[in-house]
Amino acid sequence: MYLVLLVVIVLWAGRQWSIRRQVRQLTGEVSVEPPFPAPDRPGAELRAAAAQGEVRAMLELGDLAALERDLPQAQSWWTKATEAGDDLAAYRLADLHQALGDAEKASAHFRRAVEAGVPGAANDYALFLIGQGDDAGHGLLLRAAEEGDALAMYNLASQAAERGDAREKERWSRASAEAGHPEGAYALGLLSYERGDLGQAETWYRAAAAAQHSNAMFNLGLLLRERGDFEEAEHWYGRAAAAGDARAAQNLVLLRRRRHRL
Repeated sequence: MYLVLLVVIVLWAGRQWSIRRQVRQLTGEVSVEPPFPAPDRPGAELRAAAAQGEVRAMLELGDLAALERDLPQAQSWWTKATEAGDDLAAYRLADLHQALGDAEKASAHFRRAVEAGVPGAANDYALFLIGQGDDAGHGLLLRAAEEGDALAMYNLASQAAERGDAREKERWSRASAEAGHPEGAYALGLLSYERGDLGQAETWYRAAAAAQHSNAMFNLGLLLRERGDFEEAEHWYGRAAAAGDARAAQNLVLLRRRRHRL
């Protein structure tokens, strides 16, 4: 049971890291750590440092245990780090308790991480509260967006889309794109294309594609093919196909056949 839950946590955190890494790629900051980074020091050295009271070592031992799929040890070390004053460890525990279904503990740790200003915590706590049916989550999400969290901006755009508010969807999609979120850039690309503004569509597709957004790569290929730029269209179809887009792979084959016949 513990192993299954840890896998869920690692996969969820990996998705969050991937999204935030895309954001940083789009804004030029690419040197980011995964959610459970492999410590630079070996376990024995970390344990010795933790025994001497080094809080960072406690956090990293928890991360190391998570990488080794040892949930009890991960929880134990993150708890020690949290009790010793590490707010990032509290954020780790918030995610852990959320996955374990302990809403009370998750909420307490989220609050601490948010109050400490841990990046991403306000967005995640807001979504947690919304999932719990707590309307306070909407206000927190708005504050996170207003404070510059690109993922929170995109989540506001998604919520606006769900309730059919096109104006707010565009507003927050644009804000998130300008703050570096690839999904926001892709959404603006789609909107621009629908309006017939192919120049803006290309601009936003390229921005999202630069952050490894496979749908943006595919749509950029479509746009380039439509205007007759077959060589670059082939390039982007190839990039999208390499990212797993079956449509792009098919279009790539068809485009290459067409070019060979010319």
